[in-house]
Amino acid sequence: MIHSIISKLIKDLTKSLKDLEDLKQEASSAETSAEYTSAETSAETSSQVFWPMFKYLSGEIKGNLTKTRTMAMDNKGVIHSLGYKSDMHIETYTSSDSISRNATGHKGFIGNVESSNGFTYFLPAYSTSIGRLNRDTGAITLEKKFKSCPQVRSGVEGANGIIYMPSYTKTLKIYTLDTKTGETGCFTPPQPGFFGHVWGAAADPEGNVYMPPALGNKVLKIDKDGNSSLLKGKPVTSGVSGFSVKYVGATYVKSVNKVFCLPRVGKKILIIDCSDDSYEEIDLPSDYLKVANKNKNFHGFLAPDGWLYSAFWADTKCFRINPHTNEIQWKDYEHEFSDGYLTAKMGSGIMSLGTGYSTCALTKGNDVYLGLAGTSRAIKLEFKK
Repeated sequence: MIHSIISKLIKDLTKSLKDLEDLKQEASSAETSAEYTSAETSAETSSQVFWPMFKYLSGEIKGNLTKTRTMAMDNKGVIHSLGYKSDMHIETYTSSDSISRNATGHKGFIGNVESSNGFTYFLPAYSTSIGRLNRDTGAITLEKKFKSCPQVRSGVEGANGIIYMPSYTKTLKIYTLDTKTGETGCFTPPQPGFFGHVWGAAADPEGNVYMPPALGNKVLKIDKDGNSSLLKGKPVTSGVSGFSVKYVGATYVKSVNKVFCLPRVGKKILIIDCSDDSYEEIDLPSDYLKVANKNKNFHGFLAPDGWLYSAFWADTKCFRINPHTNEIQWKDYEHEFSDGYLTAKMGSGIMSLGTGYSTCALTKGNDVYLGLAGTSRAIKLEFKK
């Protein structure tokens, strides 16, 4: 009896502290500079202090596993997520900020490509099929395309409606899908290192595709004509070696004509200049590296404020980079994850850091929704309107 009363008092006190912190953050944000205009221009203005507000969605999906690594939104604002290694079809309703799990699900998918043909594709990691979301109707169909699992983790649509999907394997393979005909193909490009693994792809407006190394040390390019080559430059290291995963994901930013690649275990950010195919790596802040989990980020995203953000993986900390100035900032959301409980683990429902606090991310207006990983509660980040 006494124990339960004490626990309730602690929870109430923690919640009160959280409310005060939220009020403080709201007051601080009201003093910041002009409202955001778009993710391509707002980062140009000045260094920002405001950080997005953290919110848990209603609904819970429990289980000690990484639930999904995919997010595809239909034209009604419903986000569809298929399973990673367990059958799942999670729907996130952006109109009500709630999640639910369908009775029937699918598994084996990592990553999505939103194609120009009106469909969004679920990429096959542990599946021989490609998933396809009709964005008009919200219907999902699976099409068997491969004899074995391609081990794909990422992809992007290049020129002529061709989706390029690199494999996360020692010998790098590039799988292709012609969105006009539905035909698939595969070729072996120049290898980015002894370990060819790639987990990330981005395309510029001309249809040139850039792929950063996960375990290798070279950047792969597939030009608009489908020719593949390695960019010239010094070895890409991200400050790590061996089997430490360097970069996961790649994001093209039109306003600077560059591709930004954020690290998983690496300690740097890779920036590729699409105008001349040069690249550089810049260090993450030393004070951040001292306290961050080594598995920092699942997949970065371009936010409504024009900055590129990391997606929470084995950590409650988030870092971001201004693509115009290369300024890097970071923040710990542990208090927000705790949500009135004593720990972030209790508040989020996560049982093991290895399953992740979140996975991929999807931007809708001034909000960013993050994929449900090992937690039972999904989250979103609300940016200033």
